[in-house]
Amino acid sequence: MEPGDPRPKALRTLGQWLLQLLLVASGLVLGVAGPASAAAANGTGTMTTKTTSVTYGSTGHVITFTYTAATGGVSSGGVHLTVPPGWSAPSTTGTSAGYTTASTGTVSIDGQTIVVLGVNLAADATLTINYGAKAAKGPGATATTSVGAATWIATEKSTSGGTETTLAKSPVITVTQTLATPVAPSVSLVSPSSIVVNFAPNVNAKTSTVTIRLAKDGSLVKVVTGNTTGTETITGLTPGDAYYATITSVGNGTDYLTSAAGAHSVVITPGVLTITARATNVTVGHPVDIAAVVTGLTAADRATVTKDTFTYTGVAPTVYATSTIAPSAVGTYLALPANATVVVTPSTDQGVYATTYNYAAGSLVISALSKVPLRATRVVGGAWTGRTVNVTILGTGFFGQPKVISNMGRRTTARVIHDTGKRLTVRVTVRSGTPRGIHVFRITLGSGKSCNVHYSQF
Repeated sequence: MEPGDPRPKALRTLGQWLLQLLLVASGLVLGVAGPASAAAANGTGTMTTKTTSVTYGSTGHVITFTYTAATGGVSSGGVHLTVPPGWSAPSTTGTSAGYTTASTGTVSIDGQTIVVLGVNLAADATLTINYGAKAAKGPGATATTSVGAATWIATEKSTSGGTETTLAKSPVITVTQTLATPVAPSVSLVSPSSIVVNFAPNVNAKTSTVTIRLAKDGSLVKVVTGNTTGTETITGLTPGDAYYATITSVGNGTDYLTSAAGAHSVVITPGVLTITARATNVTVGHPVDIAAVVTGLTAADRATVTKDTFTYTGVAPTVYATSTIAPSAVGTYLALPANATVVVTPSTDQGVYATTYNYAAGSLVISALSKVPLRATRVVGGAWTGRTVNVTILGTGFFGQPKVISNMGRRTTARVIHDTGKRLTVRVTVRSGTPRGIHVFRITLGSGKSCNVHYSQF
């Protein structure tokens, strides 16, 4: 109304309405403002992040999440984001690993959930949440060690009185692991045609594949996939053939990578025994007496070598041509067994092993006469009535595997099975009825020198 318009108010209003109608009819008015649109529905909008994959247990992460408002926008609303278990706990403390900030609104924490309230956004406007922020000198967030994809559940309410509602799609971050190369598995015999492969299981491996190959050419024999327990029994092998095993741990093809094949196990030959010369040390002038050890037996079997032949060879700088005659000069030699006769117990298992054997050399060292005095200081362990046990005699000058005799005479027999010069390992057998108490071992060298030591008889 113009100042000083004398027309009544109703007439003035009618006139204004007629004028507006005339303008609309003439096309001079292009539009009429209507009421403001309502806020978006709860649980609308989108939450995204550019971080889609991290390595398990990795540190220093700053992960930015972006919420984009839907049509209608957000008026004094809120956004919640839940951090999966195992990640750094979210926090409003700047020096914490899970320190969290937001580009608008007020941040608070409820357990593992980031809460942002008082959010005002127009349609298509964005809110950013920085989890693991380093703005206040924090270290950044640490990823969980649980491998696989995890959803960071996001909820939204578009007004202060709205209900937090889960978004149609929440961000997903996959925690990955590249498995370390497995160490070589170990192998042992179960039977002449079976072996057990033992390996270190990886807790994050979905499967572990045991591969058996022929030692002579590496050709594939058998593959067993799916075992993650650390033990796999392989059956159906050919006695007499030599094999080795490898282990490969694998992921599920998506969450983390396949490891490389580990180094292979030692070579094992089911059904074929190996006769090895025991390492022996003697002093010059003492007889060479080498024992042979049998390996390749199953856990329930035992074996003894009742007959064998040794071939001796000098090892540089020792000069000794290969001969079946034992050397007598000071030096270092190899003793290789051959032509062995092996008795297996129980006798019913004798036939499950091949009658041809693998042979392995052992070292023979002939030393000059020692100037170290012969002296026995003590006995570790004791003899037991009616039993055969090993005891250890400590001292000096024990060269040439000396004889050990008990003052109990024939009631107690003692045989040296290992000699280091300072330690004798003695196998002692005590007949039933032998009196208990403190008795004496007499230790005698081949040169005639001797000494005594007390031992306990139980």
